[in-house]
Amino acid sequence: MRLGALLTIIFPSLLFAQSASTVVGVDLDTSVFRIGEQVQLRMRIDHDPAIRSIEWPAIGDTLGGHLEVVADRGVDTIPSDGTLQRQERTLLITSFDTGFWAVPPFRFVVDGKPMESKALLLEVRTVPLDSASTMQDIKDIITLPFSMGHWVREHTAWLLGGVAVLLILALLVYLFMKRPRPTTVTQEPTIPLYQRVLAALETLEKERLWQQGDHKGYHSRITDLLRGYIEERYHVPALESTTDELIRELRVSPLSTDQRGQLENMLRLADMVKFAKTTPSSEENERMMTSTVRFVNETRSTRELVGHG
Repeated sequence: MRLGALLTIIFPSLLFAQSASTVVGVDLDTSVFRIGEQVQLRMRIDHDPAIRSIEWPAIGDTLGGHLEVVADRGVDTIPSDGTLQRQERTLLITSFDTGFWAVPPFRFVVDGKPMESKALLLEVRTVPLDSASTMQDIKDIITLPFSMGHWVREHTAWLLGGVAVLLILALLVYLFMKRPRPTTVTQEPTIPLYQRVLAALETLEKERLWQQGDHKGYHSRITDLLRGYIEERYHVPALESTTDELIRELRVSPLSTDQRGQLENMLRLADMVKFAKTTPSSEENERMMTSTVRFVNETRSTRELVGHG
């Protein structure tokens, strides 16, 4: 009886000493953040200097399915005046799904023995909107007064580039006119830009992406075709510009006010679907396709109309 009591006193103290020599933990900058914001997650281990090997948890692209790993900043050794040494590993995480999400326990292996941290709970909140449940109508476009001096200052580089291009073209034309004319070779007619874009839109529509739930892929494909058409048709960097930059660039294009407004509406809706994970209605998905087709037909080159009907 005395032996049993003695063992119950000695063994817990031994177990505590062993676990106290190595401590693992996880903490966060904050447990509540808004969708798309980034939070630092720090894994740490305090261990005896005599520890020979530490195997850190394997980290993938996500944690628990709803938390995305943006960056892994590696392991740092933190100076300590105590008997234990500390190492920290910092992850930068984010989430695009609102709700309460668990950070699962992290598994360490210290000198061949597994250890786990505690699980944590995060709350991801949505970004407050002006309206709780309905989308507001798009307001009329405000036309700013045109200033030639301001326009020239903003587009000096483009103007100088245009002059340089014209000079190069003039030189090329001059050299071309002086060279002996080669024998005329019949070439296959090239397919006009608008026909290529309309054919690609028809193919996309037949794939029925949004009907299968892939709203993001559907709107990304449409806007890629639309931006590629604008870049080739009006010679602006549409594919690498944001929506705001592209709309500003097209203010001096041949597009009418209604056409620019129609284009902005389509791009804004696609941005909401791709980046804010908004789920559009069936009518909005169908209207996106019909509006894009109408925009291409209304703005196609008159030379293409003459050459191909």
